[in-house]
Amino acid sequence: MTSPPIPAPRLEELYNRTPLALFQCDKMGVGRRFYDTVVAKGTFTLAPGRLELAEEQAPVALADEPWDDAPPERASLRHAGEALLLKPSTDVLVTGTLRPATGEPLALWEAALTIRRSSATVLDHRAQVTGRRWWRRRGGEWTLTDPEPTAEVPIRYELAYGGAYLEPDAPADADGPRWVVHPPNPSGTGFVDERALASDSEVRAPQWQLPDHPVTAPNREIPLAGFGPVARPWSSRLKHAGTYDDAWERRTREDVARGLPADYPEDFDPRFFQCAHPGLITPEHLRGDEAFTLAGMVPGEAPLDFRLPCRRVEARLLDGQGEVQLVRMPLDTVHIDLDRAVVHLCWRLTLDQARDIRAALVFATEEP
Repeated sequence: MTSPPIPAPRLEELYNRTPLALFQCDKMGVGRRFYDTVVAKGTFTLAPGRLELAEEQAPVALADEPWDDAPPERASLRHAGEALLLKPSTDVLVTGTLRPATGEPLALWEAALTIRRSSATVLDHRAQVTGRRWWRRRGGEWTLTDPEPTAEVPIRYELAYGGAYLEPDAPADADGPRWVVHPPNPSGTGFVDERALASDSEVRAPQWQLPDHPVTAPNREIPLAGFGPVARPWSSRLKHAGTYDDAWERRTREDVARGLPADYPEDFDPRFFQCAHPGLITPEHLRGDEAFTLAGMVPGEAPLDFRLPCRRVEARLLDGQGEVQLVRMPLDTVHIDLDRAVVHLCWRLTLDQARDIRAALVFATEEP
């Protein structure tokens, strides 16, 4: 009798000695290597100073949650799933609604997120936010209206440059109509089929743009602007997914016919699991002692400054031979939820089942 293609988890016992939420699952990597994964998630109150543990702890998000019921390849994400194999570095996500520092309606302002460790800048990401504005075409020429003053702008990629439209005169294939999409952001606005528009037309213009790439006209190559999570089929993530060519399809059909799960391509890059905006993925995992500055995101006379809680999360592991090991779990997700005024932090333990780890005790210590 052949063994099952998907092995049972090796991690049989998991003990939580932290106030954090824990979730255990098994995941497959390249080459059908299987891993036991543990996610530790902490919810902290968003306020100036060092983050403090919130009274109510949110559970680990098991899957991506789209904003609407658009097809997955075009839908933007409200929240990103956290039950993943691994992340090579730290994702920094901001969700919710931006409000100018003045608390008064503005036509345009700049929002920025800066991370510092000691005196060094780890990350600095900026975007310009505007009120509603439109492109108007008269006689074939496009003009961009001045933005209306606004007191808040949602963090949604539907309000950034991008979009999709039906390919004209193209016959539907087996999957339905053919769509032409803007690969960095299929859910946005401004990427349109000008041939299908009347000579006098009005198109919603983006309310998000990068300072170095102002939006001036429809159908331009404009980089993705924003702070929220990026969906898997979008180009900034898809470029890491590997090569799905005829040879991969042939091998996959043969493997599935033999009862094996479909494998990743050999050139799959785990950076695919990073779901933050490309400008909000840190060069390496954050340590937990970094200082954050949020400017132009919440009302206040000064930017909102806070420091991560210096919480070291570790796991004591016991393998099948009775050997004990101690590992530090990397902090790979920082999710700032402006509407709920909380920050979610995720630490991850990824164990190759070949290590035969049978039990894990997760604990946390505060560093000075």
